[in-house]
Amino acid sequence: MKLNKEIKNRIDQYFENISSEELYFKAIGKYGFNEDIDFEIDNQFFDNAGQNFYCPNSDNSLDANDMESLLLAA
Repeated sequence: MKLNKEIKNRIDQYFENISSEELYFKAIGKYGFNEDIDFEIDNQFFDNAGQNFYCPNSDNSLDANDMESLLLAA
């Protein structure tokens, strides 16, 4: 699905302004995601995770008023 610039910016701003804790509790409480805490972690090795950022390198928006730029949907 392709989004226009305004919607992309609103989504980006939402995730820039919400903490991971807030997002977690919204996912569990509001949207019904399941919390799976039934696993054992004693005596296991873990790798450090890095932080990844989404950086779009191109403009994927489209003009909804231009019929030639719209894709056909099923």
